[in-house]
Amino acid sequence: MAVFNQASRTKNAMKTSAAGVAVNLIKILLGFGYRSLFLTILSETYLGINGLFTSILQVLSLAELGISTAIVYRFYEPISRDDVSRVGMLMNFFRRVYAAIAGIILALGLAVMPFLHLLIRSSAEVPPDVNLYVVYLLFLGNTLSSYLFTYKLTLWTADQKNYLFSLADLAANLARYAFQIAVLLTTKDFTWTLAAGIGATLLVNFGFSLWVTKQYREVFRIREMLPEADRKQIYADTRAVMYHKVGTTVLLGTDNAVLTRMVSLAATGLYSNYSMIILYAQTLISQLLGNFTPSVGNARQQMSPEEYYALFRKMAFLGLWVSCVVSVCFYTALDDLIAVWLGPRFVFGGGVTVALCVSFYLTIARITNNAFTNADGLFVKDRIRPLIEAALNLGISIGLTKWLGIVGVFLGTIISSLLTIVWREPLILYRYSFNRNVSEYWKMYGSFTGVAVLAAAGIHFLKTAVGFTPSWPMLVLESALAFLAINGFLLLLFHRKEEFLYMKQLAMRLRGKRQ
Repeated sequence: MAVFNQASRTKNAMKTSAAGVAVNLIKILLGFGYRSLFLTILSETYLGINGLFTSILQVLSLAELGISTAIVYRFYEPISRDDVSRVGMLMNFFRRVYAAIAGIILALGLAVMPFLHLLIRSSAEVPPDVNLYVVYLLFLGNTLSSYLFTYKLTLWTADQKNYLFSLADLAANLARYAFQIAVLLTTKDFTWTLAAGIGATLLVNFGFSLWVTKQYREVFRIREMLPEADRKQIYADTRAVMYHKVGTTVLLGTDNAVLTRMVSLAATGLYSNYSMIILYAQTLISQLLGNFTPSVGNARQQMSPEEYYALFRKMAFLGLWVSCVVSVCFYTALDDLIAVWLGPRFVFGGGVTVALCVSFYLTIARITNNAFTNADGLFVKDRIRPLIEAALNLGISIGLTKWLGIVGVFLGTIISSLLTIVWREPLILYRYSFNRNVSEYWKMYGSFTGVAVLAAAGIHFLKTAVGFTPSWPMLVLESALAFLAINGFLLLLFHRKEEFLYMKQLAMRLRGKRQ
């Protein structure tokens, strides 16, 4: 009897996407509700502390060096062959490596503690009821827990069962919000509220860790370790992935730190509201598109080169379509959403919102590229680029923040992305995976981007000409109009494209199965 998932790639991908979208919609509603209650009882300064410590722990997680990517990439082939012994050896290696990493992060985390006050522009910004060191230790403990048992959940992802991972994530979030809301209403204390949420998350994740162990008991019965030659190859790949890990961590983990140091803790708190919405949207879209990586890894083992490239074209087309629609809708409604949800004083407005939306588009437009890059193990072909991107981002962001203020932080991210990952990732894919000219990709990318820019400009002109006071009805109306407008433009331009016809046929087949 097969131990691993035997369902078709299409079925697995659809289940993963459906579960991911549903789960993340629920998480979005929970997040909005909790954030509203939090800001009613406490203030944006507490959110700034949360954002700052999250960034610090992201940097400390560099100790992981991306070895998980090098290991998980190796699960796809033995799982496709139902090779329990090989998967078991990989998990044993995974466990030992992560135990060592947890120890390193603990040591680094404790070493950082004496310098926490240097990361805040003024100690007067810290609320009097907050002990920075206690709060920091809570964040550190939460990070360590993921290296001790939640790594097992990656087996669901490798086995094309990411829908179970999504449900586990939802359960952890439900428990966290329930405990946090109860403690927040009872104590109105930030530290106790944080501790309650972390404790609930730990308990739920520990339970799911036990479930994975039971579900794949044959895998976890294996006691042998990987042969030394395999371990050396993983370490060699890790050196390549390490650059990506360092670059991504600096890229994503420094915006809050730059804002806190260069502007204020309150500015970091304001940004956390925007970043929460953006992160929810990115996660939702990643559930729709990015979680196809295990299926792509499986397809790589079975498809011809022509079929594999056709799969990429279809997924890239869908990814760019979604990127255009969501980005234009974001540009139309993001500030108004913040205004009607939290109030005008929480709105950035102007160039900050434009920069955030452009950065958002650049990020989600490459989700498909990233899925294929990881599935093909091409991270070894692009070792230095992440370090260059991270250095550019940090340097440009600091320089522009001195000149332009808050918007400079996000312009730094955009410029560094355009100079590095945006052009280089598709070049590597086309050169090493598809053996084709990358201009085929840029024609498609340019067409979608042009439509998005024109649609956003047109909608901005109309909003400026009409003028209105933000409200929930107007927010729904403008979002619906933006959604219909951008989809109408895209349909007009692409309705005869082969990739669109494929997506249309697939949607019709899925609709027929449900009826």
